[in-house]
Amino acid sequence: MRKIFTGSGMVSVLAVLLALVIGGLLIAATDERVGATSSYLFARPTDFLSAVWDAATRSYVALFQGSVFNPRGSSLAVQFAPLMETLTIATPLITAGLGVALAFRAGLFNIGAQGQIIMAGILAAWVGFALHLPLGLHLLLVLVAGIVGGALWGGLVGLLKARTGAHEVIVTIMFNYIALYLLRYLLNTPAFQRPGESNPISPILDPTAIYPQIFGSQYRLHLGFVLAIAATVLVWWLLNRSTVGFEFRAVGPTPRPR
Repeated sequence: MRKIFTGSGMVSVLAVLLALVIGGLLIAATDERVGATSSYLFARPTDFLSAVWDAATRSYVALFQGSVFNPRGSSLAVQFAPLMETLTIATPLITAGLGVALAFRAGLFNIGAQGQIIMAGILAAWVGFALHLPLGLHLLLVLVAGIVGGALWGGLVGLLKARTGAHEVIVTIMFNYIALYLLRYLLNTPAFQRPGESNPISPILDPTAIYPQIFGSQYRLHLGFVLAIAATVLVWWLLNRSTVGFEFRAVGPTPRPR
């Protein structure tokens, strides 16, 4: 029992519960009914406690229904649509988080996930709409282009850190802005702007460059989510079962010479 309650898993669960409690209190603090009942708190404390509970639970119920399961849906497919959309949006965040985790285990703070996602998206999108290749090969090249884009953008930070000693936190934050404004610039150039459009919007990718949808056209969830889960397992194995992972874990906690 002591190992269970002091393990990393229980710490994570308690951290989430504490965040929910604090979030509920912050939500209640901005609720109008809570503010009104607080004026006669000592006369009728149950009204105040009920208002706090209602404000927090109402918000969390709406959050659950909008992101996991909506029982008010007309069919089972509609009821599970929020979960499918949440998993779709989480897919690029999972892969970017793996890059952050790898750097963190090596003792580095990668704050440039935003810029790395943008650069990966730029190269992957260009391959997707500029090249017209057969099914399978096209999607593979899009995936490789995204990996190369994110790796190069993060690798530049590592190069500056190794050669000049530039702090990775500052450099990655600056690189985020560079990538963002580079994307804004590219979307206003003929190479990246959709034909016939004056708005900054890119051309539509070829169907051969898009991940196939897992559950058909009713949901946006695609094969990329499965690859993100596979990448998570690979990173776990890399960090905990490989020689490279051991080196990462050995270098990370090692004190730097002053």
